Amino acid sequence: MSEPAVESAVAGLSPDARRLLWILTRALPPVPEPLVEKVFARESVEDERFRQIGRMMAAFERMPPEARPEMPAMPDEVKQRIAALVEAGEPERPDLEPLVGELVEARLVTRAPLLEGGAAMGLAATEAAAIVVTAWMAAQPEERAGQDEAAVKVAFGDRYGAAFVAAVEGKVPGGTKEAGVEAGITATSYFLGAGALAALASMFGEAVRVANDASIVGPVAGAVEEQGGLDALLGAFEAQNDALGHAGTLAALAGHHRDAGDLEKAISLELRSLAPLARLDNVVPRAIVHLRVSELLEVTARREESAAHLAAAILYRALSGVDFRAEIRVLMGRLARERGYALPAVAAVLEDPSFAELAQFVRTNGVPVADVQADLDALTTQLKQHIDR
Repeated sequence: MSEPAVESAVAGLSPDARRLLWILTRALPPVPEPLVEKVFARESVEDERFRQIGRMMAAFERMPPEARPEMPAMPDEVKQRIAALVEAGEPERPDLEPLVGELVEARLVTRAPLLEGGAAMGLAATEAAAIVVTAWMAAQPEERAGQDEAAVKVAFGDRYGAAFVAAVEGKVPGGTKEAGVEAGITATSYFLGAGALAALASMFGEAVRVANDASIVGPVAGAVEEQGGLDALLGAFEAQNDALGHAGTLAALAGHHRDAGDLEKAISLELRSLAPLARLDNVVPRAIVHLRVSELLEVTARREESAAHLAAAILYRALSGVDFRAEIRVLMGRLARERGYALPAVAAVLEDPSFAELAQFVRTNGVPVADVQADLDALTTQLKQHIDR
């Protein structure tokens, strides 16, 4: 179609069809139709969840008192959020079918199955339509119904981000790891495109907390790095004071580089994750990182450093009274392979500036270094005797 023909076609659309066309031109094609409907309705993923909770609670309250199961108390802020949504009424849920038909008939949008032979349909606007409708909406902003380009991108990002988190949590029946990674990478592209770093950090923060499959998170963190957004993402974690999200994202990225064979990059990222973890009272995540670093260093034949990190992992666990069987298994494996294997002196580890947080932790616990060393020696002796049997 010629440019005048496209301009005429866009001008002849209904306002809702024009807004739908504009939304499609802000998206990454092809756009799944169910996703377009959600974004067009301007309901966030969070609001949708609260509405579902509200409907569930309303159904619960209609049950006879004797038949109601015990339920935990609902926080006041959740009740207030649900009440506000009920008062606002149900969101706009227009029938998009005639609007899509209008766009397809005007030859401004193509509609095709997302997968060969699949039932799910995807929409894609033509490049000429994108240029014309962008100019139209710049001149007639009231037709955007309160949305700007960034809001549309964030809305799509939220939807893909929710699918990513669900995949990480293992809540997508029949879903594949590849689909989860793809959803996360797509969400990342939307959030970075909108400059929505807080939303991107929230997505990763939630993902690393529910991760039943951390291997899904790593490639998505890798996509952030490839798109030049890693430092900005880490800055957003700092702004949100989300130490666990910050550290977990670095750890997931470290796993991604480890799987790609770049062990030095993996070690560097794991060590970077210790800084945000130092702000947490719970030292177990620090122990886990030190153990992973120790294993990576062992593979790269940096044995002295590896032994120091293994000692750090054991000390964090033992002094906090937490189960440290994972560290014991690693130590036993090394003693079995090499009878003369030994952990470094505790005093030497604590004097190393790299282990300043560990030294502070030991001081805070008030345990004399000599006693810590004696306990570590006794543990090593006991393990050697066990191996010799």
